[in-house]
Amino acid sequence: MRKARKAFAVLCCAVGLAATPAALHAEDWIAFVTPCQDLSASDGESLWERPRLAGDLFGLRSGLEEKGIGLHFYATQFYQGLAAGGNESDWEYGGKLDSLIDIDGQKLGLWEGLFVNLHSETRLGQSVNNLDGLLTPSNIAMSFPEAEGNVTALTGVKITQALSPNFAVYAGKINTLDEYPLRYSPALGLERPGIGGFMNTSLVFNPIMARTIPYSALGVGAAVLSEGEPVFTLTAFDPQERATIGLQDPYERGVVIMPDFVLRLKPFDLPGVYNFGGGYSTAEYRSVDPASYLFLPDIGLVGGTEDGSWAAYANFYQALWADSKDDTKSWGVFGQFGISDGNPNPIRFVANMGLSGRSMVPHRPLDTFGLGFFYLGLSENFKDLAEPILPQQDEYGTELFYNYAVTPWCRVTADLQVARPSTQGLDTPVIPGVRMSMIF
Repeated sequence: MRKARKAFAVLCCAVGLAATPAALHAEDWIAFVTPCQDLSASDGESLWERPRLAGDLFGLRSGLEEKGIGLHFYATQFYQGLAAGGNESDWEYGGKLDSLIDIDGQKLGLWEGLFVNLHSETRLGQSVNNLDGLLTPSNIAMSFPEAEGNVTALTGVKITQALSPNFAVYAGKINTLDEYPLRYSPALGLERPGIGGFMNTSLVFNPIMARTIPYSALGVGAAVLSEGEPVFTLTAFDPQERATIGLQDPYERGVVIMPDFVLRLKPFDLPGVYNFGGGYSTAEYRSVDPASYLFLPDIGLVGGTEDGSWAAYANFYQALWADSKDDTKSWGVFGQFGISDGNPNPIRFVANMGLSGRSMVPHRPLDTFGLGFFYLGLSENFKDLAEPILPQQDEYGTELFYNYAVTPWCRVTADLQVARPSTQGLDTPVIPGVRMSMIF
């Protein structure tokens, strides 16, 4: 514990001393602190053409934006079922409400370089996550703030202070899925993770980090920026999941140090995102302990604890085609790879690949699509512990989706997943589903 607190203190000092204030320009770092797309709209626009259903709310939205307050609301409905396999054949209906508020401190009359990002989530209804038998749930959006029931929680309260156009520090209750840098194409970044693209957890978030990184975590860190985008971040996370709780007892269990590099390249003038990083936690774990991004089978309290856990990953998206006038209209290949200690991490390695993008169908510029394959190599330690109670095996599967833009503010997605579950004895789940997301 002393080592964990000492490491955290050293990082805090480094964050505080690593940069000196300089002339700031909002456009230099606005992309880093504003995760939502600019969807400004006026009430004068046609209902079918405006990017948000509510438009400008008779000037209220634009008035607030002038004062530094950006409002973003998403409502998503899911209807998914088990057509075959899994734990039980059934269909479930559920919904998700996401409310995001971005605050520009300077425009609000506070001080230059201050930004605050808030994310509130409401989960309603049921999901197939407890029916599909998968270690990585087939509907990541319905896993949070809690996996079951009707719940509302503030899962993100991030405070960022830019110290120069190329350096910023941040702290707060951080929604780690919001911060995940890979969206498989510039276009898929227009959507919230899990409600606009892939739905399976493995294809939205690299599960190699699931043992040590909570969904909503207390964190403090620093970022090096280039043209408003993060190139390198270093974050000290509290290993405690805090989606539905506050910030009491910070870093009591230890600390998770996570460096992350992002390279945005354009080979042959085609956009690409290359992401490398990892993490080391000083906390104690068992490989069978619950993890925020995983649905681990209940095999009882078995196995001893391990001090610390590490994992490393490499993710990428590379466009194979892009519109010469707008490179957010692109499609290409992506991959997620990772390796871990294998104990206490129940996942030893990850290998995911696929094809995704936007605007592949003529005259459908807002439609998106994806075809992905995921493979989770489970650790031998986890398999050995589970063997007497609920034998486990490597999990793999595929997902196909097509996101149809009925209007710019209404997207309907058809989705199909087929996988071999980690629990031996379960038949292959076939999971069709439909999702409708509306932007207000």
